[in-house]
Amino acid sequence: MAGREAPEGQKAKKAIGRPPRLSLPLVTEAATELVRESGLRKLSMRAVAERIGATPMALYNHVGDREELVSRVVEHIFEQLVLPDTTLAPLDWLREVALRVRMLGLAHWGVMDYLLEEGPAVHGALLVLERTVSMLHDAGVPWSEAGDLHNTFFSWLAGTIRRQEQWAARDNGASPPLQRFHSAALALPAKDYPGVKHTLSRMRALDVDAEFENSLDFMLEGIGRRIQRHQDEARPVKKPRRR
Repeated sequence: MAGREAPEGQKAKKAIGRPPRLSLPLVTEAATELVRESGLRKLSMRAVAERIGATPMALYNHVGDREELVSRVVEHIFEQLVLPDTTLAPLDWLREVALRVRMLGLAHWGVMDYLLEEGPAVHGALLVLERTVSMLHDAGVPWSEAGDLHNTFFSWLAGTIRRQEQWAARDNGASPPLQRFHSAALALPAKDYPGVKHTLSRMRALDVDAEFENSLDFMLEGIGRRIQRHQDEARPVKKPRRR
């Protein structure tokens, strides 16, 4: 039963023996667990060493420094990302990828910061880049523009995830997110700021998930229009029949 102690002499004893043999996979997995618990920003060689019962110096035999450790952890996290079937239409594929990346990012705080700072520097993120750009190109978008669309879409996605992380990390006693903005907007004279007046109530009512879905729809609608424009331009112009 919960809260009941075992009889004297029968309490579980702490296992005595050598810590598990150090290896790069063990170090990486332990570091990933710490990221899930505390976020990437707080990851340190010392914390990983304590988690696996080793000394910080022992880790350097497998990982050169914290920068390399962070890179390996982000790579390991993105190995968990299962990409949708490429038979999906481009916009459906992008929507599903966005939902899966968001779930992955919210479970590993700080990973989106890494991608915003370093770009798609790990294999899993490079694979997303490859699939996205190739799919858009197959739909009729030129290579250069397909790359720009990828960068815009995933920069937006990383930014929205990062903002939600920051909101979730606020202290319980902190004011609600965007409270200063709402207070400043309410103080404005409505006759001079009609746009703010008419949109503020909706902004205050939207929750994080609804806002994400709305902005995702806007992004995909814009990409869809670019695809449609290029497809229309590629169609041969029909010459009028001679009478």
